[in-house]
Amino acid sequence: MENKFTSIKDRVVQIAESQEMTKESFFESIGMTSASFRGKAKDTPLNSNAIVNIITEYPSVDLYWLVNGASKVPSDAINFVEESRKEYQRTTEEKDKMITVLQQQIVDLKADKEDLKKLLGLHKKL
Repeated sequence: MENKFTSIKDRVVQIAESQEMTKESFFESIGMTSASFRGKAKDTPLNSNAIVNIITEYPSVDLYWLVNGASKVPSDAINFVEESRKEYQRTTEEKDKMITVLQQQIVDLKADKEDLKKLLGLHKKL
């Protein structure tokens, strides 16, 4: 199995080289220095803050590729995302229906309140 900790820094350098800025500026934007990508430091793991900064500052970077070195997302991951999306959509639709029901109940309760005021003689006459 490939050592993903050393190769991930190589991929970060590739990202830096693909940007329209200096490598130093790129490394600074992810909270690191170029020294972290040279010599013995290159063999150390990439910290999670740098990964978060990369995907925040450079959203077009394929996170799966960055971490694993492969650009193909496994089908089980795709299925999980698709199922999650469907579940979210179902939940959202259920919430929308509940909101509609509750809004109608509010309208009905306001009307009932006005009717009760009239029956009790508390309704203000204009």
